[in-house]
Amino acid sequence: MSDKFTNNVRARLYKQGYQGFTKEDYTSAAIVVECEDLNNPSKDQLSQAVEYLKTKATSQLSVADEPVEETLPIQALAAQPESNQLAVAEPEINGITVTSEDKHQIITAQSSALGFELTEQETLSIATEVDDTFTDYSQFLSNVTSAIKSYVDHKFDAIEQSFEANAQDLRQHVNSRASRLNQKVNNFSGDIKADMGGIRQNIKSTQFSILTRLNAVQ
Repeated sequence: MSDKFTNNVRARLYKQGYQGFTKEDYTSAAIVVECEDLNNPSKDQLSQAVEYLKTKATSQLSVADEPVEETLPIQALAAQPESNQLAVAEPEINGITVTSEDKHQIITAQSSALGFELTEQETLSIATEVDDTFTDYSQFLSNVTSAIKSYVDHKFDAIEQSFEANAQDLRQHVNSRASRLNQKVNNFSGDIKADMGGIRQNIKSTQFSILTRLNAVQ
């Protein structure tokens, strides 16, 4: 996690439209303003660090914007046709480079804003899906948002698959118990029929025996 000095300076710079500073930039700023305890900076140290980095960023842009002049011998310039004069190349825009700490902070802030908290392991897992360099801060935020959405989709897919598997297991369990119950009912009905048949047979045998004795007496 970043220290309090870096977090506060980064936030102030961002509000003023400055971004893309590296960890080394914040470290050098802390040294310049003599902030020894990075987790307990004073307001003056924070303000001085912001001004230092703003001046540094401005001076870098000024150097990058200076036109590149190339001196050629007078004879060579005279020999050059007007349509084939050397063009001054525009400076390239290198974009921004983000650190693991930058990713961690933005992912944590985004998830909190959406109403859910991520574990440290979940945050690290999402951070590995975020690139390290971007053309601008907006692209960085879009990449972070996409990574969080992909992770959330993965979690919901896993929950849905688990729900479907549990529902199928429950249906099979209910069907199995219903089948066992039906079998017991059928067995009970068969036993009752068998018992009734035996009782009727015993009654018939008893009646026959009684009639036989009565006939013998007559």
